[in-house]
Amino acid sequence: MTVQGDDQDIWLDFTLGVNQSAEVGVQTTPTSDKRRIRVRVPPGKLIPIIFFPGIMGSNLRLSKKRQAEIQREDNRSWRPDDKGDALKRRNASAAERQMRLDPDEVEVDHYEISYDKDKDRFESTGNATQTSDSRHDNVPDNLADVSKLLMSDPKLEKDHPLATGHEQHFSAAQKARARGWSEVMFGSYGKILMLMEKQLNDMLKADGANVEVSASWASKGNAQALVGRAPASFGNSDAPALAEADIKKIGDCWYPVHAFGYNWLKSNGDEAKDIGPRIQKLIDTYNQNGFDCPGVILVTHSMGGLLGRALIHPDYGNLKDKVLGVVHGVMPTTGAAAAYKRLRAGFEGSNKTWWHFLDRIQGGIVKGVLGDNGEEVTAVLANAPGGLELLPNKVYGSGWLKVQDKQGKDLIVPALPKEDPAAEIYLLEPQKWWRLINPEWIDPAKMGESGLKGADQVGPKATKRRIINAMEFSHAIQDTFHDETYAHFGEDPAQLAWNDIVWKVTDGNASAAGDPLSWTLLEGHKGDNAQGTIRVLSANGIPLTLELQPSNSAADGTVPVERSADKVRAKVKFRQTGYDHQGSYDNEGAQAATLYGVVKIANAYKSEWWDKKD
Repeated sequence: MTVQGDDQDIWLDFTLGVNQSAEVGVQTTPTSDKRRIRVRVPPGKLIPIIFFPGIMGSNLRLSKKRQAEIQREDNRSWRPDDKGDALKRRNASAAERQMRLDPDEVEVDHYEISYDKDKDRFESTGNATQTSDSRHDNVPDNLADVSKLLMSDPKLEKDHPLATGHEQHFSAAQKARARGWSEVMFGSYGKILMLMEKQLNDMLKADGANVEVSASWASKGNAQALVGRAPASFGNSDAPALAEADIKKIGDCWYPVHAFGYNWLKSNGDEAKDIGPRIQKLIDTYNQNGFDCPGVILVTHSMGGLLGRALIHPDYGNLKDKVLGVVHGVMPTTGAAAAYKRLRAGFEGSNKTWWHFLDRIQGGIVKGVLGDNGEEVTAVLANAPGGLELLPNKVYGSGWLKVQDKQGKDLIVPALPKEDPAAEIYLLEPQKWWRLINPEWIDPAKMGESGLKGADQVGPKATKRRIINAMEFSHAIQDTFHDETYAHFGEDPAQLAWNDIVWKVTDGNASAAGDPLSWTLLEGHKGDNAQGTIRVLSANGIPLTLELQPSNSAADGTVPVERSADKVRAKVKFRQTGYDHQGSYDNEGAQAATLYGVVKIANAYKSEWWDKKD
């Protein structure tokens, strides 16, 4: 660093602007200030990280039509970080849930900004009652600088001769919102977004000609530093630890972190078709702005993993050549039996009593808004292709739905399904007690009767078609995994999930009732209370009561390991404890596994690209 007289020169770094361009803000100084302004040359290489949230993890806004129909002052369909609004909706009727969470009448609540030279403020877009910044304040206005790529622009002092009050200035919060961070549930995902942004853009430090790995990665005094840290400490005893060479190889590169919200009510296949071009445009924009951007790395949560797999499938996103690799977190690889349970009996509470308060604020908001009973959940998910794609598919395996007597003896051998869950469970007629959908619960808002929708859009036939399509999608991507895949998931005895579904006879003589497949469900709430208790009548007239049994498989509270999470085809899988499904990315082990996967994926990209000089 050169010196001018007694004063050191001023050194500045480039940052990343809201339009994906490298920029640096320089403030002019008085002529008496003899220091030079020097700017460090930024890396030419750039690989965006794109994060996909899970179901209900993306903010949605209502169409103008639906907003008017439900007479809502604003167009918020779903914003989980607005805890007051979300918690109020725990008591919403099934009809209200159906109207506000209609896949055909919502879209992602994107953040857009425009600079108004006359008013010196950012204009409102997409909402008649709120500005973009206030609507997206789940990323708080006072967000501190996260990395050298995500920091507030410098502001001129008030008495500076060029300070006109009309200079263009973007805060770190606005830049994060422009990267999509406010499209997703920031309360669940903010930590991982900020951690990736900070860590991945602070890999190397230079001392003259000597380049070393930054302390945040290599410090011996930091238990969370990944260089040399045994992966056994975060879930895999066989994987090699990261080495300094791994970081040095990929450190001279920018890794801006983006979040992509999506309409989780629609099919993941359809969403992949829409998002694929957006990702391609992002890559093209970075390249047009002078960077060398070969593609992106995906990081997913839960259902976002199905979307990520659809993005690299040729019939959906067709983006395999532009995805360098994927890190999957708690993905329902082949579905989850919890989806069946929730359509029949609603969302369950936390597995830990002491966790209940926090669970209500985070995962509990998701559970409560979708519904505490089968009637409420069915009103949403029976009309939502995306939710139906979480049902167990053929690859989930056979025999996961059982019926037992009071002593725990299986009454159907072999258990259901034998081969096809759709034909043997999901599409059965209402009187079949083990069927999935109660047709009386599909349209509580009476959209069909009122003419808001036709029979091809709402009702039993429409739902059956959605189930068939959901299974076709699941089977289409069953073998679709990126060659560079890393995965982490929960296997915690304190966070149980349904590996299998068990209906148990709790009242009545099961041994005298004959074949359970001949039992008939009684009509109405007398037959099904929507909370996991049903009453049936055997062929010879014996009444029986059956109850859904609690989950009993160590997991993350939602996705079972054996039948689903562990079926991901990955180079490294991390089996972890200490978190529930929605809160997984708050866990240090899941965070470490994510950073580990991103580093390995970047290292695996073409050596000639890394060796190429900028």
